[in-house]
Amino acid sequence: MRIIDTHVHVLDNYTPVDPKAERGENWFEGKCARLLQHMDECEVEKAVLVPVVADYSPHNNEECAQLARQYPNRLVTLIDVDLKGADAAQEIARAREQFNAVGISYYPPDEDLSWMAEAACDPLWAAFRKYDQVCNLQIRPPNYPVLLKLARTYPDIRFVSNHLGLPAHVFDPDEPTYGGLLEAASLPNVFVKASGFYAAAATSWDMRCPRILDFIARLLEGLGIDRVLWGSDWPPAALHLTYRQNLELVRSFVDGLDDAGRALVLGENAAHVYGI
Repeated sequence: MRIIDTHVHVLDNYTPVDPKAERGENWFEGKCARLLQHMDECEVEKAVLVPVVADYSPHNNEECAQLARQYPNRLVTLIDVDLKGADAAQEIARAREQFNAVGISYYPPDEDLSWMAEAACDPLWAAFRKYDQVCNLQIRPPNYPVLLKLARTYPDIRFVSNHLGLPAHVFDPDEPTYGGLLEAASLPNVFVKASGFYAAAATSWDMRCPRILDFIARLLEGLGIDRVLWGSDWPPAALHLTYRQNLELVRSFVDGLDDAGRALVLGENAAHVYGI
């Protein structure tokens, strides 16, 4: 069975999980050696690097691209692009040639993302289509309608939502529409990562947290087994669960997954979406 981790970070300094006293020096400052060790121990074939370009990590696109070149059999990378920036379309155009990126990652600073579906963004989406880049979004429930509109308008672009769609405590797993996201069941270009469990868990230290298992089960049932991708969100997730526990939550404890279903969620879906 192929196992592909769709969401990891590698930075020298990762502010969201500082200070060092909390994360432990044994993380090697979050660098690649520790990640590869975890992957080897858990028989994870590949991981998708998700750069975080911020004041504390201004060159993380270049750093992740270099790691993907250094370990081509183990790592691939996204590129962090400010999709609201004036040169966003140009950055998408050179993402594959310059960085060999398999997709574009965007962490919106704005709560309202309605601008993404306006006509002014047509060149942006044209670049996604022309250069065959996955659109990997950090999107929250209030903006699910924007995601759905984009997916309907651009059916040949693959859209991936991080971290279970970030339901947090906006709605519970038994909410029948998953905050409206299950409308994407009819949109085969929308995918959701089963990752970042701590953000929606009632007990983030409990790997069998029923709230997370119920969220995953709802997505599997409502979207389909071929639309959910596992990701660890290492290293911030390591403040709550070990790398192996993040994997085993899906591999061992999600109800209703047979061997074929596990193979899809743990690797085959990611291989299809990111072309790896």
